[in-house]
Amino acid sequence: MRYSLIQDALSLPPPDNYFAGQTAEDICIPKNLIVFSRKTTRELQRKSFDGYPHHRYVLIFNLMTEGTVNVDGIHWRLKPEHALFVFPYQFHHFIDLADSNLVWLFITFELEQPNAMLDFRHQVLAMDKRCHELLARIIRHDEWDRSTNPGTDIKNQELTPSSQEQAQRRLALDSALLINHLREQGKLVSLPGLKGAKLPAQSNTMIRTIQSFLTSNPGSMKNVSDIADELNMSESNLRAIFRQQFNISLGAYIKNFRAHQAIQLMQNPNLSFTEIAFELGFTTLSSFSRFFTNTIGAPPREYRKNLKA
Repeated sequence: MRYSLIQDALSLPPPDNYFAGQTAEDICIPKNLIVFSRKTTRELQRKSFDGYPHHRYVLIFNLMTEGTVNVDGIHWRLKPEHALFVFPYQFHHFIDLADSNLVWLFITFELEQPNAMLDFRHQVLAMDKRCHELLARIIRHDEWDRSTNPGTDIKNQELTPSSQEQAQRRLALDSALLINHLREQGKLVSLPGLKGAKLPAQSNTMIRTIQSFLTSNPGSMKNVSDIADELNMSESNLRAIFRQQFNISLGAYIKNFRAHQAIQLMQNPNLSFTEIAFELGFTTLSSFSRFFTNTIGAPPREYRKNLKA
């Protein structure tokens, strides 16, 4: 092994220029990593429907139980051993899961160079052995790092500040290796069959109709009663079926959906806040501002400023 390395080193030619080297401009270096899993349909759906818009990337790995991810109104059918990227501010939730028990792994992160991720948009990826190896290491690093938090005890292991920093560095490095491996391996799942997959009729039709109805009439504020009329259902029946199907109230879903619409519109610098408010059906700018602040936790002007940062 050492002899082979020596031979390789001897074969290297001198550089043409000692000051002009190589740089991978589009490499993905994730920051502020969070790793977690969802184990039941109820947990997965409720957490996603309750989640408000954010600027983080979400990398989803389906380890067990087939299901559908709805991303901005497009259905992606994920089978075990499939992975999917969700981009910042994309409205995503989970429907038509094949079983109440599941194992879906999530890695969320931020990027300083978002253009490096463009290849991943609207792509379903297949996991392989290398992907499994890196995910196992990421989980171990994350567990090791969490063991320093109060109230946790990972096998009674004692961590020093230096070992915690080492675990964090390894977590970041392996996450970067994983993201770039997915990108380079080129094992994309055939998409036409996935996007057009036949899904259980009731929940699929309901969510599509609701999303279409909420976006097809700009300038009007649609509520649960309006949606019930559109679906030819009683309001009470619609509320009950929606909660049964998605483990969240229809009112909370509408609020979340409207918040995502607001942020998508805010990314257009040519639209004023007044125009955005009227587009969403608010009668005054103050009512829109109040809704946005209460829902997102920041005033519209401050939030738009951070979008540009």
